[in-house]
This record gives sequence, C-alpha cells and structure tokens, in this order.
Amino acid sequence: NPLVVTPTDRIGAYGGTWRSAVTGGADGPWLHRTIGYEPLMRFTRDWTGQVPNVAESITPNDDASEYVITLRAGHRWSDGEPLTTADVLFGYEHVVLNRDLVQGHPPTLARGEDPMELEIVDDHTFIVRFTGSNALFLSDMARQVDGDRLVAYPRHYLEQFHGDFAEDAERRAREAGFNTWQEHFNHLGNDWGVLWTNPDLPSLKAWICVDPLDTGTVARFERNPYYFKTDPDGSQLPYIDEVRYDVVPEAETMLLRAQNGDFDFHSRHFNSMENRPVLAETQDRGGYRFIEYESTYSTEMVISLNLNHADDAVREVYQQKDFRVALSHAIDRQELINAVWQRQGEPHQVAPTPESRFRDEEFATQYLEYDPDLANEILDSLGYDARDSDGWRLRPDGQPISITVDVAEDAVVTIWVQAMEQVARHWEAVGIRTLINPMPRENFEVRLGDNRHDASVWTGDGGRGDEVTYPLWYLPHPVNAGSDWARHWANWYRTRGQGADADTEEPPEIPRRQIELYDEMLAEPDEQRRDDLFREILDIAREQFWVIGTVRVSSGYGIVSNRLHNVGGPLPDASTFNTPAPAAPEQWFFGDPE
Repeated sequence: NPLVVTPTDRIGAYGGTWRSAVTGGADGPWLHRTIGYEPLMRFTRDWTGQVPNVAESITPNDDASEYVITLRAGHRWSDGEPLTTADVLFGYEHVVLNRDLVQGHPPTLARGEDPMELEIVDDHTFIVRFTGSNALFLSDMARQVDGDRLVAYPRHYLEQFHGDFAEDAERRAREAGFNTWQEHFNHLGNDWGVLWTNPDLPSLKAWICVDPLDTGTVARFERNPYYFKTDPDGSQLPYIDEVRYDVVPEAETMLLRAQNGDFDFHSRHFNSMENRPVLAETQDRGGYRFIEYESTYSTEMVISLNLNHADDAVREVYQQKDFRVALSHAIDRQELINAVWQRQGEPHQVAPTPESRFRDEEFATQYLEYDPDLANEILDSLGYDARDSDGWRLRPDGQPISITVDVAEDAVVTIWVQAMEQVARHWEAVGIRTLINPMPRENFEVRLGDNRHDASVWTGDGGRGDEVTYPLWYLPHPVNAGSDWARHWANWYRTRGQGADADTEEPPEIPRRQIELYDEMLAEPDEQRRDDLFREILDIAREQFWVIGTVRVSSGYGIVSNRLHNVGGPLPDASTFNTPAPAAPEQWFFGDPE
C-alpha cells in the first residue's frame, strides 16, 4: 500500500546524481535534512500541520492519551524484509527502554517520568498509551529522530548483535574491537549517524548507503529498491538514481565549487548574506538559481553562558542575571549588522518572532540598547569594580573574569567566528576578557557534552513554528543534545535524576517550575490551555534572561541547479522543520534547464 506523492510541478523522469557536500563526519545533520527524513508522520511543506508518512494512519483518542498506529501493508526494509510491529516491539522494549543503550527514554515517548505503554495488535497495528494526555505526540512523530524512533531498528538484522538475543554478542563485539556488545550495537544501529556509516543496516529511506561517510572523501547513496512511495502514475520513487556528498572541510572551497556548478542543491555552510552577491555573479556560469528560505530563527547567533559550569566561582558569575544583562548592553548589534550581516537584519533577543502567536515584544526587545556606560555601571554594582593591571575585572576571589566562547567553525553558519570577534571587542571594552575558541563541530559537541565550555553560540531555534516542540533556549530542555546554557539541568529533565551524577544536576526552583509547566502543558488536551501554559514558561524566560540574542534576519537562501525540477518555491528554514526535507526530494528529478 504505497504512499502516493503528488509532484510539486509535474511527473518526473528517472536518472542522475544529486551532488552535494559535507564538511565531515559531524555534518550528518545535512544528510538527515536531505535524504534522511522518513518519520511516522511528516510536516507539510508550509509547516502548518503533519500528514502520515511511514505510518498509514495515527488515530488519537479523545484526550490524546492513546494513539492507534497502523503501518503500511507490504512496506519493506531496503533489504526486502517486511517492516512489521515486531520491529517496533524490538526497538522500543530492547533499545529505547534499555538504559545501557539509551540514557533515559526520550521525552517524546514519555509523559512526565513514565514511559509509554506499547501494545501490539497485529503485524501492522500497534497502540501507544501514556499516563495522561500527550497532545504533542503527532507533532513529535513528524520530527527527525523522534519520529523515526519506533521504526528505526530492523529486528532481523540488529538482534544478532543484541545481548538479549544472541549468545555470541559479546564475542562478536570483541572481535570487532569493542569492549561490550552494547558499544558494538550502538556503533552498528543506534548512533546518530549510523545510517551514513553502516551500509549493512537496512533502511526505510529513499536512498541507502553504498560508500560510508566515515571512510573516504565521498559518501554515496543509491536508490532504495523497496522504497514505499510512488508518483500518481504508479512509478516508484525516488526519481534520482543516487546522491553523492563530497567531503569538503573548508567553507571557502565549498563556495568556489558551488560557483562552478558542482552542487545540484545546497543550502549549508557557504550560504551567508556576504556570499549571496558572490554567488549571484556566477549564476549563469554555474547553471544554478536561488531558492528563498523564510527564516524562523529568533536570532542568527545565540550566545549562551554555561550556567552549569564546573568551576563554582565561574558559575556564580554566569548565573547572575544582571551579569548577562550587562553583557547584552555591551554589544553593538548595529555594528554586527553592518559588518557581518551585510546590513541585513535587526537587533533581536532569543524570543518568538513577529510571525509567532507567542510574540512578546518586551521579551524580543529587552536589553538590546548598545549602552557601554550602563554595562559598566551594572558590572560595578555587582561588585566587579576591581581590575587587574591589564584592566580586566576581577571576581571576589581575585581572579579575572574571563569568557572563552566555543564556536563550531564548520557548522551551519560560517560567520560566527567573525561575529564573535566583534562581540569580544565590545565585552573587552567593559573589562571582560573574551577569547574565541573555533573548532571542528565534532570537538565542539564533545566539549559541550563534557561540560568543559565557558560559553558557546548557536542558531536561535524556536522562533516560529517550533517554539513549543524545540524550546531549548526558553527552559532547560533535553531536545537534541539539550540546552547549551544548562545541559546538566536538561539531562536531569531527560533522566528525572536517574542519570550519571557527573552529567546531571537538579535544577533550582525557577527552572524546575518551567519544567513542571512544560510537563503540565504536554498533559493538557485543550490547545488554548496549552498555549497559556507555554506563555507562562516564556514569561519566566523573559524575566530570567537565560541567553543573549544578537541579530535576526528574516530570510535566507540555497542554490538549485537549473537542471533540477520539482523543488518548488520558498521554504521555512529551521532544523526542527528539517529544511529542505518537507519539499519531498524523492520527487525531484533532472531534466533540461527551463
């Protein structure tokens, strides 16, 4: 029972290679965004709702505490084996709920502290039950990773490496160079990027791994012969034969290759405002056009101090709201707009955008004024008026206040280092020593996970469309890797205090209250009441001023080969939306330029 996809413009033709690029192994999110989006539900292209995808249907009961989920009859993994509820049962009971494999059950598969109950009805039907309403479940099931979780583990392949099923699992692990079967299992079927590194893992995606991302300079994926979607004529999708990602570590090199027409669709790393005029000049030569993105980010660069810092003296400084307020007033955002964002954008805090139903003008505009005198006055009032011989402000223990800002220089945005160099000048002008620490994204993620950072920067997700489901800047939430400004509080939320002591910390009263409100919101079947509860969370976030915003830009762009069709027009841009995946790349095709 295939899913019929209506083409954006017209029925396509088979053939061709979609050429793109990644910076390295940590750039897996680009693969998820382009060829890895097959959750149970799927976001509509305009991000106004969700529609069935891998699931033929998901039907909630009246209070959204129970969902009947039906899989498609005849759906098969890429090796031809049937996808059934046996895979769902294996994945949930033996992987998701196995704390040796997953650190706590995902919040999307729980309500409060209680994991969902799974009932298998038949080969294609199962029921999930929660201890109360889980009104965001349908939306969660349209998100990358969360929506995949129940259909990500092909039992027939993975059980041979699982200690509950295979007597020789430990031996296999040792022979493969791993200490335990759990490590081996995670490597083969339970890591974030395993679909790009294990060609043997059966998949439900449109293209399946042939040349892994971690073994060379090219990652290559070929059409899945058992893919479950067709066009209206009954022709099986995808139209494109294969997808190829060249490993290009330097954004400058990637830009040059884009200008030469080496990429058929790309919107990552080099697509800054600064580079748009450069790309416009070579459009004809490169044979590409622009696709417009509608930014949903609250700000292009969130600056988050580590409120869970391992050094108690540093933590005490960073946890002072007025210290963060002073740093915000010390930033000349108009200079950032002029020098870094090519005179595009406006000053904006990490708050819902004007297009959001949760818009709070006070939240969005507080502490934006460039006022170094006020910043100095606030810092003096906090007791940081003493300075060393170099002019740096001192903590009460006599040590200079110093902030090292970690930046993933090969991440989504390539201008963060330049922007933070400007901010460092602003902060140093008020006596705060500031260092910029650029590094590959792999190292960045490890440092944040190990709680070894002073501060970091990232995009302002949760500005429009994903405020409720991706609220990591508003409360210590465990979505993705967790809120960068308080990962130990977020880990406590994820594990309810049952995780490793070194990685978790019970939040104090105010963030605990936000967590309680969020749990209450998840359990509320009435949409208006849910919105009211989320506004309470935002009110606290506004009052606490957890993180510092910089500049909001309302639009972005990508490039599309003139030979690539059915891509369509403008798209919302957000990691939660998984841009450009809801544009259905499986129905894109190559043909003569128009």
